Amino acid sequence: MNISEKGFNYAIRTAEVVRYLKDSGKNFPLCERLLACGLETGMNCQELFKGETAEDILRKLALYKIKEADYIIEMAVYGGYLTELQSVHIREDGEELIKLLNATV
Repeated sequence: MNISEKGFNYAIRTAEVVRYLKDSGKNFPLCERLLACGLETGMNCQELFKGETAEDILRKLALYKIKEADYIIEMAVYGGYLTELQSVHIREDGEELIKLLNATV
């Protein structure tokens, strides 16, 4: 799986977590920010392959957004909005995507 596909899948998984949080009625206050992180990460991963001159900036932005999303997910776990088990897959996806992004440097 390439970075563009992995980034897209990460964005989808983030949206699924946000949908779960909203549907569960737990009213996690950072849902919209988490969704924005996932969306921006996926979009930035796709931009890496469009021959942009700002490739390094986009890579760094994607890395930052993945870390931001991971931090928000960690907050959701410790705040009781998600269980550790519910957060595992998206956090693992984020770690894999970070490795892929770092390997392209």
